[in-house]
This record gives sequence, structure tokens and C-alpha cells, in this order.
Amino acid sequence: MLESVPVNLWSTDAHLNITFSQGAGLHLIGTSASEQVGMTLYEVLKTRDPGFTPLAAHLRALQGELVRYETDWRGRSFETRVEPVRAADGKITGTVGIAIDVTDRKSLYEALQTQNVYFATLFESAPEAIAILDERDHIIRINGQFTTMFGYTEFDAIGRSINDLIVPKEMVEEGEKLTARAVAGENLRAEALRRHKDGHTLWVAIAATPFGVADQPGRVYAMYHDISARKHAEDEMKALLLADQLTGLPNRRAFITLSEQALKLATRQERDVLMIFIDVDHLKQINDTHGHLVGDRALMDTARVLRESCREADLIARLGGDEFVALMTVDSDQTAELVCDRIKSRVIKHNREIDRGYELSLSLGAKRSKAEGTMLADLLAQADTALYEQKRGRGRPHALSR
Repeated sequence: MLESVPVNLWSTDAHLNITFSQGAGLHLIGTSASEQVGMTLYEVLKTRDPGFTPLAAHLRALQGELVRYETDWRGRSFETRVEPVRAADGKITGTVGIAIDVTDRKSLYEALQTQNVYFATLFESAPEAIAILDERDHIIRINGQFTTMFGYTEFDAIGRSINDLIVPKEMVEEGEKLTARAVAGENLRAEALRRHKDGHTLWVAIAATPFGVADQPGRVYAMYHDISARKHAEDEMKALLLADQLTGLPNRRAFITLSEQALKLATRQERDVLMIFIDVDHLKQINDTHGHLVGDRALMDTARVLRESCREADLIARLGGDEFVALMTVDSDQTAELVCDRIKSRVIKHNREIDRGYELSLSLGAKRSKAEGTMLADLLAQADTALYEQKRGRGRPHALSR
């Protein structure tokens, strides 16, 4: 998805070192992700001027602001949003940005504004869906792309309220307010969900321009640009920032956020929680003996073993390196030993499936606690302590292999 949408996505750390860069829009400005990752933002922008708009936006994001701006760079026009990335404690640890290439859309909009003589041709050939509305929000005219985007023909649409036609029922009031603002003379820009004739919804960017014709003021020229792919790309970007790239499990940042929510839910339900800290034993030896690709496979196998050993509602994450963690709510008859034994059985089955040249071995430390009044950091620390006590031979042996 990210490689097929004209969008640039990136993230930086608190020192503006670029930690992630991806998107089909990169080639449009003559660069690539491999060139950018590892560079500083100053190197990419070729300036340290804090007044330079893109750099200023990142500096403001590091102060906690969400910044939106438009800029022209290397012959392309971009709508850009930069916002802070926060750790679980609220501390800002970097920035994340998304830039949408709007060159074509901007060019079309300017052409429609300045070349009215070509209106009819542009109206019918425009890549955006277009509807002309009267002062009551009733449709006067639509173009072919409107039919393509929303499924309504001219026969279906003309004379009907735009809000009754394409706005989801639960959002009609919002749609009516937007239309009223445009009729009142506001050049409107918005992003919203709209409804196709067959019932499915799509995200659109709306550009509404009021205009008057002779003695008929209050007309609105409304353009709709399908941004569903961009919205999906933004969701994918968020998922990339919250997921471990190797195993697909939540990463440490996601685990902290989701665990806090899980503890609150378990508290309301008056249930106990169980935290299990998991280490992959001898991972360095596997890497040194068999290579890092095999080591990576061991980590992916560990993630699969844990998924198959736990319930769908249980939270499993990779904290980093050889460390995994699982958090689950438990009933009175679910002991830590029972859960650990279930993982042990799955590890044994895994090792018997095929000779991989090594045996997957896991060490576990478990801590059960009432959810009410329990701090996540304390629960993690106690499970971690149990793990290392087990490794030193002072706890119940949960080193899992064949």
C-alpha cells in the first residue's frame, strides 16, 4: 500500500535523525528511503535555518504541537502534517510526518479558478467527482467522475439534496453544517466519510467553493477527491510505528499503551491479571552458529508459539531483542503454572515438528496480581525478577525446550 500511494511517510527521533521513510511519493522528488534513513533532517533539507517551514514544523512538533503546512519542494506541491511521538510517560521521543503529493489536485483547482473559459471541458474530464449545488444544497449538475465515485447517475442525483444522497445518516447534521458554510461564502476544505450508492463508505477530501451566477447567488462548486488509500496508508504508518517489524507482534510502545487499557478493564471486571516475561534462550549462540536469518526465524517461531499458546484476547508483545511478554486476565482456576505448562507443551510440539539444527528453548517468569491498584511498571518488574530468579535456579523451573 505505502509503495503505491503518492505519499511520503517518515519518523525521526528527538534529535531529528530520520528513523523511518517510505512512500511512492519519494521518487517524485528524486530520493529514496535508503538515502534518507540514517540522515538527519538538517541533511535532507540542506539547512539549519529554524525559520525554514519544514524544519520549523518538526521543531514545533518536538514542543508538542501538531503542525500542518503546504510547501513546494523540488517542483512538487505537498500538504504536510507533522506531530509529536510520545512515550508511555508522555515524554516526546520524536516526530512522525506524512506529506501528500497534491500537485495534480492543486493544478486542477487553480485551472478551474483561472480558466473559466474551459469550464465545460475541465468539468467533464476532471479526475475529481464534482457537483454543483444550489443554495438549498440540491444538486444542479454532476460530472462523470461523481457517478464513478458515488454510483449515482444524473437521473439519480439532480434535484436531490447532496446530504441525503451521499452523507451517511448518522453524519447528515455534520454535512448540512458544511454545506451551509459554503453557501454562506466560505471556501471550504474538509475530510469526511461519504456513502456510495451501494452502501459502502469512502474517505474523501472536500473542496467547496461558493460562486454566484447572474441573479442566482449561493451556488456551490463541490469537488470530492477519494483519499481512502491515503487514510489506509496513515493507518498502516501508525501500525508500523506500533508493531515489531520481524514478528508482527505489538512492540514495547504499543504494549505499554494496551496494557494500561487492559489493567483498567480488568479492574472494572474485578479480575486478576497474569504477567509472563519470556526470554529466548541461547539466541546469541543460534545467531553465531547458524546465522542471523536462523536467529530471526527463532524469534518468529517464538511469536507463533506464544500466539498458539495464548487466547486471542491475551496481549503478547516483543519488547526487543530476545525478550517477549504476555499479559492476560485469569480466573481462580487459571494458575501461572497452568499457563506456563501450556506454553511448554507447545514448545515441545514445535521442536518435534522438524529438525532445525537447534532446539527452541524459552525461560519464563510469571507474576499474578489483582488488577485493582496494580501498577504496570511494578507488575513488569516482578515478572522480570521471577524470570531471573528462575534462571539462577531459585524459582520454579520454567525453562522450556524438549
